[in-house]
Amino acid sequence: MFQQRLQEEMNPLNEMSFSVVSPGAVGNNTTVAVSAAFTLGAAGSASPATVQLGDQIEIFPPASAATNGLSVSAYPTATPGTVEVYFQNATGGSITPVSGTYRIVATRFPNNLVT
Repeated sequence: MFQQRLQEEMNPLNEMSFSVVSPGAVGNNTTVAVSAAFTLGAAGSASPATVQLGDQIEIFPPASAATNGLSVSAYPTATPGTVEVYFQNATGGSITPVSGTYRIVATRFPNNLVT
């Protein structure tokens, strides 16, 4: 039998936001972290994102960033709207992604989630 769930559990809060990220060169077997402030509109808009600690984040680099071979991940910081973006390289050579507008989707689950 399925456990009964609340509407808020089945449809968590989602927020899509954008930021220009410029990581620079990422050497072989290294990780580069870039802190970026995300906004709700196009990168640079006046409406800051509300992503915060505890949110689950998916990050989508633009195709123009040329992140081929890099693993890109993101995690919220203690500052609301700011995300730490990590570029990890295990390709055997240095890769320099082009600066571009990255998109994140943050999912916030309610504190009263039934476990």
